[in-house]
Amino acid sequence: MSYVTAHHGTLWFQIRVPARLERLHGKVVRVNLQTRDPALARVLSLRLASEWLSRFQEADALAAVPAYAPTGDLSPDFDAVPKAEDVLPHVAQVAQQPIVVAEVPPKKSSPTKQLTDKALFDAWARIDVTRASSTIGDMKSAIKEFRSRCRKPWASLERQDIADFRDHLLSKRLARGTVAKRIGLISTLLQVGYDAGLLKQNVARGLKVPRAEVPTLERRAFTAQELERIFTSPVYAEDFRPVAGCGPACVWMPMLALVTGARLEEIAQLLTHDIIEDPEYGLLMRITDEGETQRLKTIGSRRIVPLHPEILRAGFPDYVDLVRESGHKWLFPELLPDHDGRRGGNFCKWFQRYLRGRRGVGLTDPRVVFHSFRHTFKTLCRAAGISEEVHDALTGHVSSSVSRRYGDMPIGPLVQAIHAIKLPVALPRIDV
Repeated sequence: MSYVTAHHGTLWFQIRVPARLERLHGKVVRVNLQTRDPALARVLSLRLASEWLSRFQEADALAAVPAYAPTGDLSPDFDAVPKAEDVLPHVAQVAQQPIVVAEVPPKKSSPTKQLTDKALFDAWARIDVTRASSTIGDMKSAIKEFRSRCRKPWASLERQDIADFRDHLLSKRLARGTVAKRIGLISTLLQVGYDAGLLKQNVARGLKVPRAEVPTLERRAFTAQELERIFTSPVYAEDFRPVAGCGPACVWMPMLALVTGARLEEIAQLLTHDIIEDPEYGLLMRITDEGETQRLKTIGSRRIVPLHPEILRAGFPDYVDLVRESGHKWLFPELLPDHDGRRGGNFCKWFQRYLRGRRGVGLTDPRVVFHSFRHTFKTLCRAAGISEEVHDALTGHVSSSVSRRYGDMPIGPLVQAIHAIKLPVALPRIDV
């Protein structure tokens, strides 16, 4: 039986209360597990289920004990309160006796092995060996930063220690989301230690990070004028190919993002055989996690996206043929993984510099980033009258409608939708 349920992006423990005990606990007991990790949530929920099932059994046992009801009458000569003249002689006799204090040998305390950072980290790592390297790196960084502020043994931590760490992070003017993520990582670590019997409590559980007074800037779509500046910038107008831009990647990745709405990492990890020539529908782009190092954000991200006629006219099929003839496995072989193993990580940093720089595009609005191509694609889909169901299928968004959870979207409607999209700019022709 599963006791885990999802609510607002967080996993909760839930158990139904027996009808006979609803007056004590209500119909359902729910506890926020403070995690989004399914493996950890299962461990926490089983422990809580054991506790609550024991409570239910204890309540049933108490209910089965009959209430005490005295029977019969006390004898008339029974006196429950002794008289003073009867008690005093005995008290005096006891008071005159010497008091002997027995010596109790001190209890030998068994030496306890202090829990190390590595032991606690290893306990966390064993729960899910399929975690992304970026998640592992985030946990290591959180531990390192926390230990730079607090060197207490893990078993001696107090809630104030975690609160002090939170306040330290806030004082560095980090985003509230970043602070919450690092506190959440430490809380997850302590919870693993508690569940494994290595710690007596999780002192970080439920610690709140106050919301920012000023709302975070939201990303937005590019305007037609901004797209014009991007696709007439030096990369396209002057054949500028910076090393940090990873060669042809700096040309084709923005174009693909605009005409498919794909995420940066989805494009960066494309293999040459992910570009498919279909005899009926033409050139298609397959986004998948079937490759050894390919990863996707969600299961719903797996999809087939037909390519827009505009990028075909720009010369993308010629580029694909060239890469295949060169024997490369990756569609963009110049991309090198960053320290987290993401093929698009370093490219993203370069693109941000190029987008902002005077020698690049020169857009200074912090709300426009590479991900703005995805927002732009969604806007173009709506402008073309494409249904939400279809453009969710194109972009890999998981729909909230139950009726859309079953079955794959046929290629035909996707091709029709792509052809209905009118780009606000003409993509430049690129000769390879």
